[in-house]
Amino acid sequence: MNSRKLLTSALILGLGVLVGCSGEQPDKLVSFQKDVLPVLKASCAECHTPPNGEGYQKTGLSVATYDDVMKGTKLGKVIIPGQSLNSSLNRLIEGRPGVDPSIQMPHGKVKLPEAQLIVLRKWVDQGAKNN
Repeated sequence: MNSRKLLTSALILGLGVLVGCSGEQPDKLVSFQKDVLPVLKASCAECHTPPNGEGYQKTGLSVATYDDVMKGTKLGKVIIPGQSLNSSLNRLIEGRPGVDPSIQMPHGKVKLPEAQLIVLRKWVDQGAKNN
């Protein structure tokens, strides 16, 4: 009976160690100001800044401020808080299947690194807050 308890305890302890060492980070809150805006400025602002940015002139999308991003384009919103799968911004920058390659963003440039795509996706999924 004692060996059974010892084995059970060892297994539970071992699983606890494995879970603690898995390397997975709990989802930290993504900040628009600290995490998202720098990505947008570095990768999108060249074209999506009023008044002369080509992307801004064609679509009306500015990435200069939180309010601008949330306002969206001439055709409507590009962010649906809590729904990165349905947000146009995420679909276009991720180059998802069904997205016309000619409108994949950033237009005519290399796709954003996966780490930046994850930041933008998490921000939207966490409610796209102005934080």
